Amino acid sequence: MAVYNYNARDNAGNMVTGTVDARSKDAAAELLKAQNLFVVSINEKQKTISDDLSDIFGVPYTEIVAFTRQLSTMISAGLPISRALDVLSQQTANKRLQKILLDCLHDVEGGTSLNQAFARHPAEFNQTYVALVRAGESSGRLDEILVDLATSMEADRELNSKFKAAMVYPVIVILAMVGVFVMMLVFVIPQLSNLYSSLDVQLPGITLAMIALSDFFINRWYIVLVLTIASIFGIKSYISTPSGKKLLSELSFTVPVFGKINRLKELAQFTRTLSLLISAAIPIVEALNIVSDVARNDKIKAASKEASLNVEKGNSLSSYLKYNTEVFPPIISQMAAVGEETGELENVLKTVSDYFDSEVEHAVKGLSAALEPIILIMLGSMVAVLIISIITPIYQITNSL
Repeated sequence: MAVYNYNARDNAGNMVTGTVDARSKDAAAELLKAQNLFVVSINEKQKTISDDLSDIFGVPYTEIVAFTRQLSTMISAGLPISRALDVLSQQTANKRLQKILLDCLHDVEGGTSLNQAFARHPAEFNQTYVALVRAGESSGRLDEILVDLATSMEADRELNSKFKAAMVYPVIVILAMVGVFVMMLVFVIPQLSNLYSSLDVQLPGITLAMIALSDFFINRWYIVLVLTIASIFGIKSYISTPSGKKLLSELSFTVPVFGKINRLKELAQFTRTLSLLISAAIPIVEALNIVSDVARNDKIKAASKEASLNVEKGNSLSSYLKYNTEVFPPIISQMAAVGEETGELENVLKTVSDYFDSEVEHAVKGLSAALEPIILIMLGSMVAVLIISIITPIYQITNSL
């Protein structure tokens, strides 16, 4: 995503200048047009080394959360939005966030609403964020909504941290196993191969296969490297296609052990985001469309969009959730029905998101016990192959003496 400098005129004919983040020059022009600005000129901003480093590392999620909470505190204390942005831009140590806040300050001082200013930086402020700020500005409850938004973002961050922590243990074990196997191929098997050759014994097939694999790793290492890199790029290219994204979404829900945790995490974020949007008085159809746009999993994205279309036709949300049991477990449809009957849908969805949060926590705690059998089988298989390929020839040599 590039940064563009622009000169434009507002509806009153006043000249407005600033910067906007967009994927292309045309996209930047469309974004400005959506803000009721008439573009006079627009050019890509030349990047400095500092800008390049900021783009690589971006703005950490934790800093966006902290900014949101600080902005809420300042607004509730009675500070004007422009003054709050000015103070926060001076306090932040992140150069990219500082630049974004200064751009937003310039836009707000030029008459642009805060949500429109944020919308020009979609990499940092997604559609949920912008929609909630817009609702807060319209209702006069911006400080309250920002507090709820920051709390929700913190909950999402904690949930993602737990999921990543759950991935660390198996990844380390698998990498260690691969490392040991490669070391055996490179250092141990060649020594044994020389020994077997000097003794002129007939080797079993599994030993010959291990020696051939060892020879390939040592003498054709560049082919292994090329194949590894090609595989990585091939997989990344495939999962960026529609069919690849669909397959990845399917696997993320069905893969043993991790699929359950990932599904619970996605459902927690779905219910929490929807609850937050509805509590901000955003119409449910619009809320579902926003959830669909910001969802990371394609199954959740498609289901949210389909739910929006069904509700728009006059059907209840709970009826669709009850129908789509492939994505949504019965507890969501049952609780949503209760929320619709009592008029407390946002509170009920918040309760459901808390339930899924606790389920993720329990699943992560039980991960080690669930993975132990799988890891033991993998480790045992690797050890068995190595022992059989090494010990069998030695046993044959011993018997021939």
